[in-house]
Amino acid sequence: MRCHESRNLLGPYLDSELDTKTTHDIEQHLQLCPDCARVFDAETKLEVRIVATLREGARTASLWRELESQIAPASPWGWLWQRPLWAAGAVATAAVVVGLAVTLWPREQPLEMAAALEKCHHKYAARITAPEFSGAPPPEIVAKMGNELDVAAFQYRPAKAGFLSPGARFCYLSTVPVAYILGEYQGVPVSLVVFKKSLLSRFPQTKQKLESGEPVVCGQAGRYRFAARLVNDCVVCVMGDAAKTALEELVGSVSKPT
Repeated sequence: MRCHESRNLLGPYLDSELDTKTTHDIEQHLQLCPDCARVFDAETKLEVRIVATLREGARTASLWRELESQIAPASPWGWLWQRPLWAAGAVATAAVVVGLAVTLWPREQPLEMAAALEKCHHKYAARITAPEFSGAPPPEIVAKMGNELDVAAFQYRPAKAGFLSPGARFCYLSTVPVAYILGEYQGVPVSLVVFKKSLLSRFPQTKQKLESGEPVVCGQAGRYRFAARLVNDCVVCVMGDAAKTALEELVGSVSKPT
């Protein structure tokens, strides 16, 4: 794949709208082309920032009243009349600046792995994404995986009763090849993702948390909760519109296939 071809597909790639082969071709190109890799990385980070900003909730009335009390004097109208017109303009400008600062003030962002998985899971929850196969991966999928992913990754399943899976897909989570098992638990869609622990460095925030000794790392992206843990030489994570404790128990019941 050439540079112009990969960059023309940047939008669909970031939205996970491409088929497995095209996605794989782009990933191969990004590994060989540093310039395109930088472009795709910059666009990914920009998209994450935009989505995070759009998700910020409206300012609460109590917070706005507190800000007004700090900005406005006890007798605002008298203060304005006693000063030149430019002072009133300065106050109005300051109020706008403060309002923007409150709206755009950075807050805690979701783990990058959770943010990446949210795109895939949302499409699955909306029934846009469907399984590519059930059981063992077919030969054409195995050929695409190469050495980036083991076939055994598709055999990981939670031991919790009630988890059902119609099948799986081979796809990329950001730039990481993963076994994506589509499932259902407690009546809601649940995504189960498995990939090699050696690729965890591509998610530095999650890597730091998982290697800090926490048995299960939890988070949230949008309305979906997220839980991840290390299982031998693999990273296993789940996402769904379920309670945090339910996802912790679900991912905690996953063990290495025998």
